[in-house]
Amino acid sequence: MANDELRIKAVEVAKKHKSSWIELGQYLFSIYKNKLFKEWGYQAFETYCQKELSIKDATASKLIKSYAFLEKEEPRIVKPDFTEEETPKKIPDYEAVNLLRLAKENKNIPTNEFAELRQEVLNEGKEPKDIRAKVKKILEDQKPKDTAEAKDQKRNGVLRRLIGFINSAKTQLEEDDLVPEHVLKQMETLAQKLADQLE
Repeated sequence: MANDELRIKAVEVAKKHKSSWIELGQYLFSIYKNKLFKEWGYQAFETYCQKELSIKDATASKLIKSYAFLEKEEPRIVKPDFTEEETPKKIPDYEAVNLLRLAKENKNIPTNEFAELRQEVLNEGKEPKDIRAKVKKILEDQKPKDTAEAKDQKRNGVLRRLIGFINSAKTQLEEDDLVPEHVLKQMETLAQKLADQLE
């Protein structure tokens, strides 16, 4: 496709990109990769997207990354000549594909969970909000639960810091004679009570 033809196509498709974001992603990918926007008088790709296509920077970036992800991971979806059997029931939303791309890069998402996400995004066309919620849940489930030992360590660490702070404040208050003796005694007692809590 000639560069000028690509430019016209990109503008046309940008107007209806919700329904055919894959095509737009493909054009943007080529325009960005080959720096064609410079031939058209734009210094930056972002400026070209905003001025000529009325597409925000973040949207253009997601479209390109989502398209590149599909081209690499699911070429059947981006090929214009895929057979009916290979066609997903519904073209996945670019936001959902972008979430899938990020999930693939996340080492905390197990392979089997990613396979499920992939199925939901690419074959079932689930909405981005559903995918976002699922990714959040997967990550929460993967967080290590605090063991009793870890909890004790955390507790002791906080107690030691607090005791250190009280003792240091008491010393300073005492040296500069800033509070009455009975307050210093109470601070000492509190530090001792906290020390008794250490395991």
